[in-house]
Parts: sequence; structure tokens; C-alpha cells
Amino acid sequence: MAMYSIGVSALQAAQRALEVTGHNIANANTPGYHRQVPKLASQSAMQLGGQSIGRGVELIDIQRAVNAQLESSLTQQVTENGATGVRLSTMFRLESRWSTEGASPAGRLEILFNDLEQLSTRLNDGASRKVVLSTAASTAREFNSLATDMYQMREDLDRSLIEVVNEINPLVKQIATFNVEIARLTSQGISPNDLLDQRNQLVNELAERLPIEIQNGNQGQITILAAGTPLVIAGSPQEVVMGASDSGATEILVAGSDSPLQITGGRLGGLLDLRNTQLGAYHVRLDELARAVSRAFDGVQSTGVGVDGGFGQLNGQRGVKDVTAKLDVAGLGFPPQAGSLFVTMTNTATGAKTITEVAINPATQSLQDVAAALSSAVPNFSAFVNTQVGTLSLNAAPGYKFDFTGGVDPNSTTTFTAGTTTTATMGGVYTGAANDVYNVTFLSSGTVGVTPGLQARVTNQAGEIVTTLDIGQGYEAGQPLLIANGVTVSLAVGAVASGDSFATKVVGQPDTAGLLTALGLNTFFSGDDAATLKLNADLAGNPNRLATSRTGQPGDASNLQRLIALRDSPILNDGQLTFSKAYNLTVADIGTEVRALSQLHDTNQLLTDRIQSEIQSDSGVDPNEEMVEVLKYQRMFQMAAKYINTVNDTFEDLLRLQ
Repeated sequence: MAMYSIGVSALQAAQRALEVTGHNIANANTPGYHRQVPKLASQSAMQLGGQSIGRGVELIDIQRAVNAQLESSLTQQVTENGATGVRLSTMFRLESRWSTEGASPAGRLEILFNDLEQLSTRLNDGASRKVVLSTAASTAREFNSLATDMYQMREDLDRSLIEVVNEINPLVKQIATFNVEIARLTSQGISPNDLLDQRNQLVNELAERLPIEIQNGNQGQITILAAGTPLVIAGSPQEVVMGASDSGATEILVAGSDSPLQITGGRLGGLLDLRNTQLGAYHVRLDELARAVSRAFDGVQSTGVGVDGGFGQLNGQRGVKDVTAKLDVAGLGFPPQAGSLFVTMTNTATGAKTITEVAINPATQSLQDVAAALSSAVPNFSAFVNTQVGTLSLNAAPGYKFDFTGGVDPNSTTTFTAGTTTTATMGGVYTGAANDVYNVTFLSSGTVGVTPGLQARVTNQAGEIVTTLDIGQGYEAGQPLLIANGVTVSLAVGAVASGDSFATKVVGQPDTAGLLTALGLNTFFSGDDAATLKLNADLAGNPNRLATSRTGQPGDASNLQRLIALRDSPILNDGQLTFSKAYNLTVADIGTEVRALSQLHDTNQLLTDRIQSEIQSDSGVDPNEEMVEVLKYQRMFQMAAKYINTVNDTFEDLLRLQ
């Protein structure tokens, strides 16, 4: 009977080997499938008559062809691919939006500057003023649109994060379930090859979503860690959830834990980095540009006047959250700084002007304090606080107008003795950028326009000599003499005493505190970031308020030239970049990142293809090779069957001989 059992063992082994080979062929295109290899071994021999007699063959194992090193490399590469893919798609979208030439803030700004230049050639053309303001409004809308798109991108990233988290938790649960079944079969001595393949496929799907560490355990089970925190231990899965930090950043936590996972790779890590860091950084740059544009245009507009000259009333467009809070903590988008506000009051009947300096200190003054200081310091002028919206309103007394143009203070401070009888009249248009004081001191005694060699020395606030004026013989009394920066002085006939002097304040920066911009008084724009930037409603309703002048005189385009000069002014990045250069630099940075990610994506794809090719070579199913195996085991089966037939014929012959 032993001879029969040997043949039967060969038949059974060949049959099982054919089944394994057929299983390989059937799964040749199954994702994640690893070729299985039947392992045959001779059965233990039996001892008979002092001889060791073989008992045939048996299938002792079905092994899974797997290269652990390659599998680990593929898992790591899948994680890298996941992060790169989401980053690249989002940066492509960001680049497309920022790089739209016609519909971009930078493009609209360029058109705005062109319109301002056109206005400078037809200063009194009301239609040209409206064109400028229309373009300014569309410029603000472009900032609004881009900001809205970036908010939308962030919301899309939040939705993608939710989707990925919702994909991770089922994967974790399935892996835990496979762990249990694999351990059960392994404990029974069964090779769970197909389950191992399926679990491995799930592991790679999980790795594509977040970086994981895999630790092998007992009976074929694995432990999966994410950022050092277990997600799967044997048959126990851990759920991950989304949360938010105090700063508004999105966090990923294990359910029941307060410590966020530090996810830096996979789709989840890529989305977190985009949502919490990269997209926010570009949004900050957009807001910085919008704020710089607003602050620069507002600063020029608020210190100039339009066709109608000064104002009888102004209402602020930017409010504080608390009218009693100090201005530096009152929630202003453009907090003021310690400095001064120079208010010019004009008597509309006589044209007489006064310039009053009001000290501003946001660390010690609230909006109500500022209103009180302005009302008490400036004659024929009052300031009121709208407590409901937190804004400041300014009013001139009847018969007066006010502005913040600065210039030459016509009221000189004199230190004349009884021997000085001349009078000085200050004039001109101050073209300097800084605030200063010009002190005029007579170097000797004499009579203006008569005494030979009579001179006056002019010094600035720092005591530096600005110029020396010849006011003796040869000077025609009453004629203006140029001091500097467009400022002139005229001296009437009269005596002067040596050492007598007079001083005149010249104001090139009427708002060194930035109060007008902070409170939206006669500003170009309202709002304080890219999302809220708008053309000032008062300006939009009255184009004549477009501040083209600093004097109010017909034909004066000095303030319009200041607006035009903003085009080439290095305002951003600590005075290094113009508006256009700052915007273009951001576009270039986005493009550089897109190119780098594209190259990385291509490189990763090549590495992935190479690893998968090597895995296929080691562990994949080659139908041609499997057909060779089929023929081999088919021949084995045929030989075993022939052997049994031969044994059977032999026994029959023996029986006939008896």
C-alpha cells in the first residue's frame, strides 16, 4: 500500500501546486498581489526491514514572493507622492489666479497710474476725474476678488482635509480587522498570503494619505504609528479627528487626545502645510500690498485738496472698536503713531490762514481724547465722535474751511526789539518733504533796501545754515527772496536790529502721526486689507474731492504729481520694492515653487515607476513563467498517475501468478 500512497501524494502535491499556479495566473492583474510559490518536500521516510523507505511528497508551504526592502521603499515613496501631488495642484491654481495679467491688482494699479497721468494733462476735466475714480474702484475690486479666491482656496483645502480624514479612519479599521484574521489563520498554521496582500494594499493607501511607521508584531500582525502615535495596535484602531488651534490653524488629533499630530507628509501633511502655512503666507503678502497701496494713496489724498479747496465737514471711514480705548489698542487697521497733525484753517472771506499743530500719542489718547484735543487746540474747528460706529467727524465754523495740506505757516514768531520796524511776509509753496523751521536772523543793524551789505542768515531747525539773504542796498523792499524748497520771504522798508530774528514753520508732512489714514479722513480708500479695500464713499460721491492740489490754487497739480510718483516709490519690503515689483516678486515666487514641485513630482514618478518595476520583477506574476510551472506540475501529475497505473498493473500480475 505504501507504493499507492507515494503515487497519491504526488497527485495531491501536483494538484495543490497547479491550484497555486492557477491562482497566480488569475491574479496577474490584481493590484498589490504577490506571486505565491508552492514549496514541496519529501515526506518523512519509514523504516522497513532495516531500510529507510520514502513515502512520497507533500506541499509543506505556500510562500509569498515579497521583497521587504522594496515594499518599504514603495510605501515611503507613496507618502512623498501624496504630499507633492496636493501641493502641486494647489500651487498651479494659485499661480493661475495671481498671474492673470489683465485681471490682477497689479494690472489695475498700472491702469490707475496711467489714468492719473492723463488727468495731469487735463486737470480741470471732470470726466477724467471720474475715470480715475472708476479705475481706483476696480483696482480695489481686484484686490477683493483675489482675496475672495484665496479664502475659497482655504475652504477647499478644509474640505479636502475632511475628505482625507474620512478616508483614513475606514482604512485604519480595515487594517485592524485584517490583523485579527491574519493572526487567527497564522495560529492555525495557515499562510494568509492573500490577506497579507490585501492588508499591504491598504497600508499603502493609508501611507499615501499620511506618513506612517510600520512595526511587525506576533502572528503576522502589524502596529501602525503616525507621528509616533499608534493608529493600529493588533485589532484595535484609533480614530483621527480634525481640530483647530487657538490661532485658527487646522490640527489633526487622535480622538480623545489634546495633542495634535505633527503630520508633515502624505496628502494630509501637504494639505495642512498649504492650509496653515503656504496659502496664508501668500494671503499675508496680498494684504501687505493692499495695505501699502491704501496707506500710500491715503497719505497723499488726505494731505491735499480738490477742486473745491478745503472742507466744511469730514466724516471718518475707519472706526475704532472702543472710543475710550487708547488708539494703539483700539482695533484700527492702520494704528497711528506718536506724532503731530497740522490743521490749516482758512477764513473764506479774507483768505487768511493759520496752521495749528496738535500732538497725537496713541499710547495715551483715545479717540475721544483726540477729538477733545483737536477741538480745544484749533480755533473755529470742532471734532466729534460717533460712538455707535467709532468714527471721528470734523467740522469748521461758519465762514471757515479746513485742510491738512501744511506748507508755509504765514504767521511768524518774532523776537524783535524796539529798534526793528520792518515786517516780514512768508510766501511760496513749500516743496520739501520734511517738517522744519526756518529761522531768519539779522546779522547787523540798518535799513532794509538802503544800508549797504545788510544781510540776514537763514538756519533750519537743526541750526544748519540754509542761505544768507542780501537785504540792504540793491534789494527792492517787498520783493520775495527765495529761502529754500520754494519758500520765500518779503521784507518791508524799515529798520532792523542786529540779532533780531523771526521763525517760520514749514510743513511737508502734515500728518506725521498717520491719524488721517488711521481714521479714514479724506482718504483715497476705506478698508484695511485686500478683502475690505474700497474706494472712499465720500470721494466716489464727489469726484471734485480728488486731491490734485496742495494749495487749492487753479492749475496746481502738486498733489496729483505726488500720487503719480507712488508708481515708482519703493514702499514695500523696508523701502526696497515698488507696488509692481512686490506683486511680480510674489508671482515669481509662486512660479518658482510650481516649477520646483513639478520637477519633484516628475522625479518622484520616475522613482515610483522604478520601484514598482523592481517589485513586479521580484513579486509579480509573469504569465509565461506561470505556464511553464503549469506544464511542470501537469507532467508531475501525469507521471504520478502513470506510476499508480503501473503499480496497479504490477499488483494484478502478482495476483494472477498466485
